[in-house]
Amino acid sequence: MQAAIGRLHYFWTMPPFKREKVHDLEVARVQIQKYCAYQERCQFEVETRLRAMGIAYQAQEDLMAELISDGFLSEARFAETFVRGKHNTKGWGRVKLTYALKAKRVPGGLISQALDEISNETYQATLKNLLNKSMPWANWEEEQRAYQRMQRKGYTWDEIQNARLALTTEG
Repeated sequence: MQAAIGRLHYFWTMPPFKREKVHDLEVARVQIQKYCAYQERCQFEVETRLRAMGIAYQAQEDLMAELISDGFLSEARFAETFVRGKHNTKGWGRVKLTYALKAKRVPGGLISQALDEISNETYQATLKNLLNKSMPWANWEEEQRAYQRMQRKGYTWDEIQNARLALTTEG
């Protein structure tokens, strides 16, 4: 019993990671530019990072405006790359993509523009490919699990049914 507590004690005493506060605005500007240049970021992510750096609110607004004007930060560009990347690599559907972008506080108009970038042919092909991986189903429960998996990936019930019908008629 004592050994188990000792192992737990080891994990519980590790200090949490805390970002160092930045007191120089020029250092913060360089750090946040590197942060934005590494990969596409949305404004919410950059605001969170600036807040973690301990930057004053007015300086945060000035840095954000500067990043946008210099081209380091673009919500539209972020939304397009996010949608393209998650759809191509993880096979996410429109529903899950919409919720993920709303969680990152991307405006609704930009979300719909980014989702329009996915062609219907590639969208249907991705869904068919994901469904085809789980086929053939031995029983009704396996089929339902496959449908639930597709719904968790962000596809609607109608899209799943249409893809299933297309797969069964093809072969």
